Amino acid sequence: MTDREYSPLLEFLDCETLDLSLFRGQSRDFKTGQVFGGQVLGQAIKAAYKTLDSGRFIHSAHAYFLTRGDVNAPIIYEVDRSLDGGSFSSRRVVAIQHGRQIFHLSASFQKPESGLNHYREWVPPKEELKTALEQKFPEEHNFQSEFFDVHYVPQEKVTTENSIQYWMRAKHALPDDMACHHSVLAYISDMGLLEATLMPHELGERDMKKRHQKLMMASIDHAIWFHRDFRADDWLFYECRAESTGNGRGLAFGRIYSEDGTLVASTSQEGLLRLRR
Repeated sequence: MTDREYSPLLEFLDCETLDLSLFRGQSRDFKTGQVFGGQVLGQAIKAAYKTLDSGRFIHSAHAYFLTRGDVNAPIIYEVDRSLDGGSFSSRRVVAIQHGRQIFHLSASFQKPESGLNHYREWVPPKEELKTALEQKFPEEHNFQSEFFDVHYVPQEKVTTENSIQYWMRAKHALPDDMACHHSVLAYISDMGLLEATLMPHELGERDMKKRHQKLMMASIDHAIWFHRDFRADDWLFYECRAESTGNGRGLAFGRIYSEDGTLVASTSQEGLLRLRR
């Protein structure tokens, strides 16, 4: 067995079934002082999938982070089966710790169907991936290094103003089940968006401890749209672009591409953005 044939990330994102619509996920401490938002998002999507018939796949998810999660306690996911229609299913998921809601998610699932196909064409800078693979990227700059290979495009070479761009893939091979790839991509989607809102202000700081000393940051809401099939264990390119900051908040948009330049998902996130005084 090679090191890409077993995925501790999938084991981490999986949820134990407690009852018909009740599930439990475990927490991890990534030395950030709170539960990583991508973890709750990925586990909530995985819990919603457990209530669906096969053949329906997520196409959009909208989430609110209500309060920080406790890294030392499991998370209970309660799934409301809002709709199972002819083509679409809707689910609402509430995440609970210590008897109170910390997060809720609305997600829509659809049967695959053919139709018009268009997306904004763009070619990710593949030469940066080649350069990155030839170098050893400092793992201390990637707090998810246990689960992902991540290679950032140097700021002097990013192709869009006020953005963070990076290549990433799951370190371990994933099964063909798209539900697994969707939950993993949801997990990934929380990496970089809020950080991008710092770029117009020259406050970007890869060292999370130093960043915490300057700023108070926390995700408020998050959205992701899944456009096309992909594999999260193949290289994906993520561009996170600052759109607006003000009133103690920052908003960023993201686009995720496969290695050949196909747009596979779009994201957005607004978060708390306060200078410490």
